[in-house]
Amino acid sequence: MGQKVHPVGLRLGIIKDWESRWFASREYTEFVLEDERIRRYLRRRFARGAIPEAEGRGRGRSRSFDGGIGLIEIERAAQNLKVTIHTAKPGIIIGRGGRGVDDLRTEIERLTDRAVHLTVQEVRQPELQAQLVAESIASQIEKRIAFKRAIRQAVTRSTRAGAQGIKAICAGRLGGAEMARRYSDREGKIPLHTLRADIDYGFTEARTPQGNIGIKVWIYRGDILPEAKERPPSPPPLQEGEVRRPRRPKVRRVPAEEVEAMRAEAAAAAAAEAPGTPESETAPPEAAEPTPPPEPEADVEETSSQAADSPEPGVSPDAGSEEETQA
Repeated sequence: MGQKVHPVGLRLGIIKDWESRWFASREYTEFVLEDERIRRYLRRRFARGAIPEAEGRGRGRSRSFDGGIGLIEIERAAQNLKVTIHTAKPGIIIGRGGRGVDDLRTEIERLTDRAVHLTVQEVRQPELQAQLVAESIASQIEKRIAFKRAIRQAVTRSTRAGAQGIKAICAGRLGGAEMARRYSDREGKIPLHTLRADIDYGFTEARTPQGNIGIKVWIYRGDILPEAKERPPSPPPLQEGEVRRPRRPKVRRVPAEEVEAMRAEAAAAAAAEAPGTPESETAPPEAAEPTPPPEPEADVEETSSQAADSPEPGVSPDAGSEEETQA
């Protein structure tokens, strides 16, 4: 089942992004056809093999235009067009002093009638790009190299470059045979049904005198996992004899002015709830002075005789005896 679905299209929006990034409602069909014209023009302009300089005017001189284009990305913003070319041979596209980029930009603007911003990016590891690997196999088959040897070398190079799995299939009149057949070689694993698996797919055709030979390549470059959530750093391990105290909860220190204001607001609210009460009752409890406890009553009542014998207040009992002694 996995061979009947395009591996890149199956993973769009999950781990893969679109090669054309823009939005349109009425001009949708126009933009789609325009993107296809741009890609077809670039691939023909930098096609593999020898292309005559003067097309339609005899054979003429020929030169190699193999640009090693693996991916063409197109973005749109208003009337501007941004084209990014991912290639393994940027020198062929850029040219001397950047003249190749300027000429190519002018040709694309003439083709689309829009302002074009052209960018050329180099592919660091062409052995991990399925389209470039397929192009390499096709170019070797066109040079009459044995197809088994070409496929085996491509599989080995990709594996050494870091691919976790690769599968290559070629079908057609292999070796100039009268009857077409299919040959495949693989190494590692190719999880076609795993959506998180980063699988690249490439297809091309080798043009031979006996007919075209189709070549398909799948490369598994590992899994793309979602970003892990950041966890708080764990405390360092305890040292010998160290006792870790629990963290105190964070408490906000309230200034004294705010405390007084809160108390005043509470007192005003209490006074509003009970109108007509004196201020002494509404005063806060800490402001009132504490009343002394009542003294206990005497258990024995004073008799009249005791009251008579008791001296007058303010006179000491020894005052009369002192007068008698003086007389």
